[in-house]
Amino acid sequence: MIERETYHHKNLKNQLIDKGIELVSTEGLKSFSLRKVAVACGVSHAAPYSHFQNKDELLNALQSHITAEFSKALEDTITIYGASADALAHLGKAYVVFFIDNPHYFSFLYTQSTVQIDLSFSEEVSHNYPPFETFKGLALKLMDKTAYPKEKKKDTVIALWSFIHGIASLATMKNVHYDENWEEKISDFICVFNCPFL
Repeated sequence: MIERETYHHKNLKNQLIDKGIELVSTEGLKSFSLRKVAVACGVSHAAPYSHFQNKDELLNALQSHITAEFSKALEDTITIYGASADALAHLGKAYVVFFIDNPHYFSFLYTQSTVQIDLSFSEEVSHNYPPFETFKGLALKLMDKTAYPKEKKKDTVIALWSFIHGIASLATMKNVHYDENWEEKISDFICVFNCPFL
């Protein structure tokens, strides 16, 4: 009875997701299995099946979990700063800090998951990756405030997003040493662009 209750413990699903992200990030997808995740969580091999039918279902849950948390971090920042002059700098900081706090998330999302990001700015794109759309939406709103040249908007959004994404990548790499605080330097880094809407 005690063992059965452990299997269905209300936190088991979250534990399976957390350990799953860690395992995929450190060992890759090739050796990933529900059995391995169960061992990492200290439960029986059958326990994960009370929440996920198979490995692919768990992987989809990992991706959805991270995306939801990531999106919330960005949206909360916009709620606080709106479209103020320094809103994009704060959004960039939130982007980087999210991955500094969760380095396994970055590796999983951008090397192991099925996340797709469309940079075409096509009006037909209705299911683009939400965090990118949040970033793009704020950047475009700020550009509109300053009558930024229409022909430069797409390139500017991609350049700014790539820059912030690159900083997040560097900040989560174990083999990269930086002698200053990443979070404190984000605003300085963004100012390098010297755009009128920043």
